[in-house]
Amino acid sequence: MTSTRVGLLRWPAMRGGIATLVFLLVAVGAGRADAGELRYDWRVEDGAEYDTNPARAERVSDVAAQPVAPASSLVRMVASGNLAAALGQRNQLALSAGFGGKWFTDNEARAENVLVAQASASDSVSLSQRTQLALATAYYDVFQRRPTDLPDFRSTAPSLRLEQTLTTSMSVSLAAGYRWFRFKPDDAFSFTAPTAIVLFRHVLPDDLVAGNADWEWSAGGSIEARSFHGPACDANGCGDGAHMARHADRFWTGHAEFLRTGSWLFGGGAAVHVNQSNSYGESLIRGLFHARTVISLPWQFSLSLRGELVTTRYADALTFPQPVAGQPTASIEDESRSTVRVELARVSDRHVEVGARYVYYTSAPTSSAVEFRRQTLLVYLAFLQEN
Repeated sequence: MTSTRVGLLRWPAMRGGIATLVFLLVAVGAGRADAGELRYDWRVEDGAEYDTNPARAERVSDVAAQPVAPASSLVRMVASGNLAAALGQRNQLALSAGFGGKWFTDNEARAENVLVAQASASDSVSLSQRTQLALATAYYDVFQRRPTDLPDFRSTAPSLRLEQTLTTSMSVSLAAGYRWFRFKPDDAFSFTAPTAIVLFRHVLPDDLVAGNADWEWSAGGSIEARSFHGPACDANGCGDGAHMARHADRFWTGHAEFLRTGSWLFGGGAAVHVNQSNSYGESLIRGLFHARTVISLPWQFSLSLRGELVTTRYADALTFPQPVAGQPTASIEDESRSTVRVELARVSDRHVEVGARYVYYTSAPTSSAVEFRRQTLLVYLAFLQEN
């Protein structure tokens, strides 16, 4: 299950506390929005897509019979919105929410129909001219139709962040939080995890307050200590019983990236994921490298390009084609896929956007016997508003 194959959130009594927090933030914002500036935006997108691998199925080399769902067309819908309100001179409230889904037309692919909901809220308070404290929470929920090891999960993560401005162009942030993750197909892969994050940011040549720098670079790291509901596994399978060791992961990440804004946008970066696990098949080292650019074209067109190269090395060798007896599998993360993404879009009258998006997914580069290929092509129409 790796950090790429692992599970997510537990939703106990804390659910009520988080829901109450979000409600209070919204209520405060509604009651005090007149104290300062109120900004919002929303977007509704509808499109037709073609997917060559709806089930996101992998293939094992030299194994003949591997039935998978055929390629299928589908309808995709996404709606999202953001709200920011100044609650006086020192307090800023930010809310965002989104909902989306896709529905396949082919009967054999309809088990892949999915709905996704997400929301976040944060309340930032300026403690001094250079110090800011923010309380935030993030919610993400996936509703998958087929009850198997699909990425069907719910995640909730409250956090507290302290940001300190070092100079007019540099800042450092420290954050601590907790994550409840529930993996719906198999609760053994659900976990809870305290988290810690550090981030350094530098903008050039302007300052952080002005927000119009030509260059920006950042670097940071995080740790998530995951304590799973299920037992740890070894090469012979997974045991059971009250005295068995619980599955535990220590998921470390480190990243550095840069971004050029201004008349054109270009960015890139690299990240390292390290998962230290006491369960067989879960320990890994993953490297990620990405580059992206947005180019303005004539007649209000824009071209977006993004590429991501991912390579993963597992500490435990997996045997194919026969899995280890009793070894469960779960997959919730797609960061193990290298991707190339191309999007052409045109915004007219600032309220209507039409575009096309092509994405290619692959397991390369890898020396594993498991191969993955997938391509999607989307044509969409979006309506948007900003105030």
